[in-house]
Formats: sequence, C-alpha cells, structure tokens
Amino acid sequence: MRVKRTLLFIACAAFLAACENPKAKRMEFDKAVVQARLQQYATLLRAMDIPGIAAMYAPDGQMVNPKRPPVTGRDAIREFLGGYAGYKVLENTDTATSTLIDGDTSEQLGTYHQRVRAPDGALFETSGRLEIGWTRSPSGEWLIQELATFPAN
Repeated sequence: MRVKRTLLFIACAAFLAACENPKAKRMEFDKAVVQARLQQYATLLRAMDIPGIAAMYAPDGQMVNPKRPPVTGRDAIREFLGGYAGYKVLENTDTATSTLIDGDTSEQLGTYHQRVRAPDGALFETSGRLEIGWTRSPSGEWLIQELATFPAN
C-alpha cells in the first residue's frame, strides 16, 4: 500500500511538473520581447536613427532627464533628438538589470553607457541608471511610455 502511494505521488508530481502555466509562459515571452526592444533601442541610438527612436515611443511617451523638462510625444522627441543630429554615437550600451511584466505594462531598470563624438570632434562619455516604463499597444507592440536617465557624471 505504501509503495502504491509513493508511486502515485511520484506520478502526480511528474504530471504537475509537465504542466505549463500559460500565464507564466506569456510573462517570460513578454519579458524576452521587452529585453529585445531595449536592444533595438540601443541599436537605433548608435545609428542616430532619430525617426526610428521616436517611433519606439508611445504617442504620448516621454523622454525624461532630471536636468531638463520631460520631452513628451513622438514629434517632440524627434525634434529634441534632431538637435543632436551632428553627434556621432560611437558606443551605446543599455543593460537591463530587472524587467518586470504586469499585463500590458512593463518596468525595466538598468544602466547605460555612451561614448559620443560632438560635431567639433570632442569626445565625451556618459553613464548612469535608466528606468523604462513600457506599454503594449493595441497592435501588441511594446512601446516606451517613459524612459528616464539618471547620469552618474
């Protein structure tokens, strides 16, 4: 009798282990997509693809830096970044240290590092923390609702 219970317990445990939680599976999938979107953003920034960067934001998305007022909306973001069109991004690394998914929103924390050549040829580097709030659009695409940078230097 004891052997049967043990075998039944093992069989149940194996069955449950084989069952996948669809919600957990969806969250892991979304997390991977959001992480890939961050890398897409980093690639667009390295290329200074200003229209591409602006398109990654939600229509009312914000670019936030504590040293200036938030830039809100794709057109305003495109215009703001246009002021840096003469700059050459030599290196841009965005690294997520945490990505949390909650339904159609995501919060991502991480770090960034940039090395840039100014139009006059001067080189400078900047790094710090980044916080990104993502939102899933009605079409299913993950868009930046708010991207905040906190320079360390």
